[in-house]
Amino acid sequence: MRDIIIYLMLAAIIGGTVTIQHLRINAAEEHSALLDAEALELRAEVARWQAAYAQARAGQEALTVQAQACLDREAGARSDAELWRQIFETMTLRSMSAEETQEVPDDATRRALLSALDRPL
Repeated sequence: MRDIIIYLMLAAIIGGTVTIQHLRINAAEEHSALLDAEALELRAEVARWQAAYAQARAGQEALTVQAQACLDREAGARSDAELWRQIFETMTLRSMSAEETQEVPDDATRRALLSALDRPL
């Protein structure tokens, strides 16, 4: 009888240990499922951030191109302004006919200005 009680106690201890381990496994599986769901959410968030980065990078590159085009136009405008300054500094005035009361630039100056204005942007 004593052996039976020992075997029953041993069976109860083993059963309790198995039950505890089973509960731990269930808890670990639930925790693993939560971690998997969180990892999936994080992957989706990473994809959103990568898309936002790509969009920002494309915007930055477009702005860089626009800024360079603006700088190029500015350089062209400065060149044009220098050309006009030279034209105005070298122009000569001549008297107009009696009916006109103001002096106007000579024909060579007008032609130089016209050719400077008639260039594409």
